[in-house]
Amino acid sequence: MIKRQRENRILEILAQAGEEVSVLEIAQRIGRVSSVTIRRDIVRLAGEGRVERTHGGALLQSASAEVAEAPAPRENALQDEIEGVDAIVLPPIGGRGADTLRMLAKRRHIPFLAESSPQEGGVYLGPDNFTAGRELGRAAGRMMAGAIAEARLLLVSLETLPNTRARCDGFIKGFGETFSGVVRPWRVDGQGSFRIALRASLDAFAAYPDINVIFGVNDHSVLAAIEASDRAGVADVSAFSVGGEGGALFDALASRGKLKAASALFPEIVGIRAVETLASALHGGAMPEEVRTPHVVVTPDTLDRYYRKAGAGWGLAPEAEASILGGAERPAFVRSVGPRRAIGFVPHYPAHDWYRNMARAMRERAEALGFELRIAAPQSGIAREIAAIRRLIARSAARLVQAGDTILINGGILSALLADELMSRTGITIVTNAVDVMERLSGRPGLKVIMTSGEYQPKDRCLVGPSLGALFETMRVDRAFLSVDGISPHFGASATDERLALAAKRFVDASREVVVMADHSLVGVEASHRIVVLGAIDDLITDSASLPADRLAFASMGTRITLADEEPEEMAAPRTGRPVADRRKA
Repeated sequence: MIKRQRENRILEILAQAGEEVSVLEIAQRIGRVSSVTIRRDIVRLAGEGRVERTHGGALLQSASAEVAEAPAPRENALQDEIEGVDAIVLPPIGGRGADTLRMLAKRRHIPFLAESSPQEGGVYLGPDNFTAGRELGRAAGRMMAGAIAEARLLLVSLETLPNTRARCDGFIKGFGETFSGVVRPWRVDGQGSFRIALRASLDAFAAYPDINVIFGVNDHSVLAAIEASDRAGVADVSAFSVGGEGGALFDALASRGKLKAASALFPEIVGIRAVETLASALHGGAMPEEVRTPHVVVTPDTLDRYYRKAGAGWGLAPEAEASILGGAERPAFVRSVGPRRAIGFVPHYPAHDWYRNMARAMRERAEALGFELRIAAPQSGIAREIAAIRRLIARSAARLVQAGDTILINGGILSALLADELMSRTGITIVTNAVDVMERLSGRPGLKVIMTSGEYQPKDRCLVGPSLGALFETMRVDRAFLSVDGISPHFGASATDERLALAAKRFVDASREVVVMADHSLVGVEASHRIVVLGAIDDLITDSASLPADRLAFASMGTRITLADEEPEEMAAPRTGRPVADRRKA
C-alpha cells in the first residue's frame, strides 16, 4: 500500500471511530503494515494539521472533513459560537447536557428541532426509526429465507438513545415477519463507538462463532461487527444496517461483500428539511407537529440510484434529491431579506459522516435562503447555557438581599457571580472566606466586607481550616449563600473537598437562613463530603431543567424552591425565614 493510500485509510479509520484509536489497532485494521510505519504516517498527518497525536495513537481533528488528498475545506470547520441564534437544531445528546441545550431553546423562545430522536419542547426531525428498522428487517428476512435454516442474529445497538433502540426493535420484528426459520438473537451495546462496538462484537463471535446474521443500528456499529467477523474468521455472515451515513458503509455495500443492504436515512435531506422548516417558522409560519424524513432500503443493485462515488467520497445523486424532496410535503418559504438571521446546529459527533453531510446540506440551503448557519460542538452550547443559567441564579439570589443585611458567601462560581450582582448595592455587610468575592466587593462604597481567618487553599482561592470558625462564635448573620458541588434529597448539600465542606458547615451554623445556589447540573448530585442535611436548607435556587422528582423531594422536606429562569424579574422582597433552631446541633 502506497503512502497516500495508507494516509487516506488512517483518516477513514479515525473518522469512523470519532475518537482516539491506537497505533496498534490502526495497523491491525489496515493489515500488512507495521506499527512503526503507521506511527510515521501519523506524525506526517499531524504536521499537516489533519490529525492530532495522542499517547499511543491519534485522534481526527474536529475540523477535518473529507478523506481526501487536500486539507479539509473551511465549510466543515466547527464554529464555536451559537450565541444569539434565532432557531436551533439539537441532536440526541445524552446526560445533563441535553437538558442544558433544551433549556437554551426554551429560555430564548426560539424554534427548536429535535434531530433523530424526540426531545421535550422540540419538534421531531427525522425518520420513523422503528419503521426504517422493520422494513430493513423484512428485506433481510426475505434475503435469508432459503439461504439459512436458522438465523443466529447479532444485533449491535446503542441502548442509551430511543431512536437507535427503535431501529433495533423494528429490525427484529420485520425479520421475524419474513423469515420462517428459527431466530436466535444476541444483542450487544456498541455505545455508538466503533471501538466499543468492535470489542463487543469480538466477544460475541468468540462466544457464538456460528453467528450468521449481523444488524447494526448505524454505520459504525455494523462496520465494527463486520470487522469482528473478519478477525474471528467467520466468512459466512450477512450484514444489514440502518443509517447510510456515507463513506465506508457505501464502499462496503458497493463491494458486494458481507453488507447486503442498508436502510438509508439521507442526512443531506434531513439537513435541507431542517433549514426549510426553520426558515418558514422565522418568516411567521407555524412549526409543524413533526418533520418526517425519508428512508429507503438500499442494496448493491440500487445504490447508484441514490448515491454516486465522487472522488474519495460519496454524494447524493441530484435526481434522487429532486425526487425525494419533490414528493415531500414542504413548508412555504421565501428568501430572507434584511439583517441575516441565524440558525444554530449542534452536531453530536462533528467528525462523523452523518453530521458532516447534514451540516454541508444545511449550509448550502441556508445560504440559498439568506440565513446564516452557526455550528458549534455540544460542549460549547452547554457551557454557554450553563453560564447564562448561573447568572440568572445569582441574580435571583441577590434579590433576597436587602439593605441592612449581614450575609455570608462561601467560595465557588455562583458565589462570585452573586458578588457581581451585589457590586452596586449599599448598606450590606458581606462575610466571606473567598478571595474572589473579596476582590470583587472590597472598596465598593456602601459595602462592608469582612474576610474570615484561616489557611489559604490556593486551588480554590479560599480560606479554610479550624481557625475559620472563631469569627462565628460571636456572630449571627441573616443568610448564608452557599455555592455547592451537589445537592440531593438523601445526602443534602455537598462539596468535593473536605475542608471546603467544613468551612461551609460553619457558615450554616452561624446563619438564621441558608440559601443554596445550584444549577440543574448539580441537582441530584452527591459530592464526596456532606455540608449539611437537606432539612437545614431553607431555600434552593436552581433552574427548570432540574428534575421535578428531586424538586418535589426537596419541597417535602420544607425547602423552598425558586426556579431562576421562571422567576419574574420584578420579584424583590425577601421571604421570611422559618424559625431557626441552633444549627450547631444540625
